[in-house]
Amino acid sequence: MRKFCFCCCLVILISVWGCQSSNTPDVTEPTSEPTMGQETMNNNTETPQAVIDAVFKDITNNNTINSENLQVEQTEAKTWSDGCLGLAQPDEFCTQALVEGWRVTVTAGETTWVYRTDQTGQNLRKES
Repeated sequence: MRKFCFCCCLVILISVWGCQSSNTPDVTEPTSEPTMGQETMNNNTETPQAVIDAVFKDITNNNTINSENLQVEQTEAKTWSDGCLGLAQPDEFCTQALVEGWRVTVTAGETTWVYRTDQTGQNLRKES
């Protein structure tokens, strides 16, 4: 019984000792500063050209319109509620994680398209 109590105390002591913070920074601790390759919505307020290109490509592939006739009316940074960018279809499963992206409105004459995308434009969905 004594050995058991000693082992329990030792495990608790090691656990508590390992959880205490020190004044020296931990090398593996993530930083809040983005690295060179990362884009953050807070720092990047201009819509990437890749997002615009992806939207234009989808419009021209699904309509009989030339990309020269398309005009970006509005873009805004958004945080979507899931991997389906808040536009899940019936019986569709979406990742349940916030997705940083864009809402892009494009016009051509009287026609307007509104798209939702992720940060890069690889995931996009037509809103209207």
